[in-house]
Amino acid sequence: MRTITNTSKGLGLRSEHLDLLCQLPEHPDIDFLELAPENWMNIGGLKREQLQDIAQKYPLVAHGLSLSIGDCQPLNEPFVREVARFLDEFSIDIYSEHLSFSRDSQGYLYELLPIPRQKENIAYLVERIQRVQDLIQRPIALENISYYHSYGDEIPEGEFIAEVCDRSGCELLLDINNVYVNSQNHNYCPYQMLNTLPSEAIRYCHIAGHLKERDGFLLDTHGTPVPDQVLYLARYTYGVHGSKPLLLERDQNMPSLLVLAEELRSIHGEILEFGQTLEGLCKELVNA
Repeated sequence: MRTITNTSKGLGLRSEHLDLLCQLPEHPDIDFLELAPENWMNIGGLKREQLQDIAQKYPLVAHGLSLSIGDCQPLNEPFVREVARFLDEFSIDIYSEHLSFSRDSQGYLYELLPIPRQKENIAYLVERIQRVQDLIQRPIALENISYYHSYGDEIPEGEFIAEVCDRSGCELLLDINNVYVNSQNHNYCPYQMLNTLPSEAIRYCHIAGHLKERDGFLLDTHGTPVPDQVLYLARYTYGVHGSKPLLLERDQNMPSLLVLAEELRSIHGEILEFGQTLEGLCKELVNA
């Protein structure tokens, strides 16, 4: 079975593709698969057997949905321990979640909401992140979310994320599409934001598509092919931060596995080639 390296490329594990993934040998253009542990932890029967079969062919990455690391409720430690058991059972090294909150005193909100980027909130986040890492015995990789509300008088997003990573020892799941969507909706420079992130903390990257609504507002949908603007930003990301594992997200308007794998192969090759060229030019300038 393959291992995940900085030049690996992957897809999300979706129910539409389960049967084909089980029937086919390892696909040459898919190096790893990402799944939501909440959707698999308590499943038995045929689906469990299919996951076990797929795990023999592909390394798995877990991308959680309901940790709600930034809420004000007590950390759900029984849930985190259940996730840890699942990670151990399927030899999953990478566990990612969202730098957000999705729960209040009444329960889950079924929406990823932004954490107020205030200096005084960082210590609270760091303590919760470190507790999760103690329970799962791994670093957690936290994803920059797309958000549609700002609280005002906040630390710039890149600086906030960098400090959280530095103080907690967590890793970063860098969603390049989310950087672009936020930069357009909230009028900031995506390149400047990317420059503030710590390269060594980036565990892997997401790339996806979005929709353009009225008045230029962008909606993160994961339902379209990757647009050129996000592709350009991904090239820059790889030039600045070096190669990282890349995951193509698609959650709506799902094409066939073969079509999705071809899109993955094409964008990964283009990003990797450009990024390596830009990285080399930057090194030459530094050494000149």
